[in-house]
Amino acid sequence: MEELLTPEMKAVIASLGELIKADPRHLAIQASIDEYERSEELNNLIAEYNMQQNALADAYGKDGEADETLRLAVQARIDALYDQITGHPVYVAYVDAKQAFDALTSEVYAELQFVITGQRPCSHNCATCHSDCGHQH
Repeated sequence: MEELLTPEMKAVIASLGELIKADPRHLAIQASIDEYERSEELNNLIAEYNMQQNALADAYGKDGEADETLRLAVQARIDALYDQITGHPVYVAYVDAKQAFDALTSEVYAELQFVITGQRPCSHNCATCHSDCGHQH
């Protein structure tokens, strides 16, 4: 496969990558991923959630009909597990760190696009880009 990036481009990208890896938001997402993976409690909840989802799918798989009592019981357990998972402190910390890191990477991509094109990305609500998106106003 033909190499598209020049050595200079690769060097600048590597430098940017190092800056991003040193950013507290990257460090926070890495720490939250590690904690997420180490949390036996959270992983057990997720494993049970997945098993209950499979049980519910299996219940519907039998001639397309499910025992209503069984279906309601399994669905109630799935809902309870979902609430436990999404409210778990390790999960909440992961989601928060991921949102912060995603915001950083989105801004990096937007800035790169601006440097290349001279235009800021626009959400089509031009109030968000302060009329610097290239649309006719």
